[in-house]
Amino acid sequence: MIIKYINKKEEKINLDEIDMNGFNNLSQIYSFTTENISGYFKYLDFKDKNILTVASSGDHIINAFYKGANTVTGFDINYLALIYTELKLVALKELEYETFLSFFMINEENDKIKNENVLDYEIYRYKIRKYLSKNAAEHWDIMYKSFNNNGYKLRNSYIFNNKYDNNNLKINSNIYLKSKINYNRAKEKVIGKEIILINCNYRNISKIYLKNVKNYDIVLMSNISDYIKNIYDVESNYLEEYIKEIIQSFKTKKNKIVCAYIYNITATKCRSEIDDAILRQEIFNKLNILYEQKKFNSVINNCIDSVIII
Repeated sequence: MIIKYINKKEEKINLDEIDMNGFNNLSQIYSFTTENISGYFKYLDFKDKNILTVASSGDHIINAFYKGANTVTGFDINYLALIYTELKLVALKELEYETFLSFFMINEENDKIKNENVLDYEIYRYKIRKYLSKNAAEHWDIMYKSFNNNGYKLRNSYIFNNKYDNNNLKINSNIYLKSKINYNRAKEKVIGKEIILINCNYRNISKIYLKNVKNYDIVLMSNISDYIKNIYDVESNYLEEYIKEIIQSFKTKKNKIVCAYIYNITATKCRSEIDDAILRQEIFNKLNILYEQKKFNSVINNCIDSVIII
């Protein structure tokens, strides 16, 4: 497994600069996906495909390889998300299933007993660190040192967003975590692969990585659509601007773009304009773009989630 960075952060990170309210170059880390990846990856054919995805917790990347992806490129505005993704990918390769779960999960299996071995420094130091890139290792060293090499304190600190952080959600959301067999299959799939991690937002990918941006068979935008109101200047048509921009940047005649993940489709309050079925249809019709909405069970509160696929 070879991990290459594009536009990586060269200077040392300052943990005092972490944005705990939004998404910036230094923001909180999500330890695992908050999406039900298991629920919607079944609607996509990953076999031998080239994938572009938000990096986030690294779970989209691992699950894509599990499903047979040929290459996966991850991007994220948050540099901490990228070095966490690298940490998780190296851990997948080097650790056994039970050790991996213990290393990343904040609680024991019943979610009531504190897992004192989470981000265990000895495992990091002797089994993971030597396989990390120089930048990632140096920055993880800074984070560990800030908490006296106590992985439990680090994992429970402000550096991580631990909302909805319980074992059942993590395992049910991720195909590769559902069993030891699945985990070992994912491990086999990433061996020998080259993974590219780009430190930028989706609006700059075409500028930074222009020559290959149209070669992706599947583009996974995760739940970026929840935050597009804060990205565009024109509030009244930000969804239209978002759809036009990703179509212009990523769409080909053959590929598929998962442009939005919608949590709890029956909720009365919309997180973003794309949650509004009527408004969404109006905008897609205006832009003459066909899309599919795929529905599946959420892993939170027995709700129904969905993805919008162009």
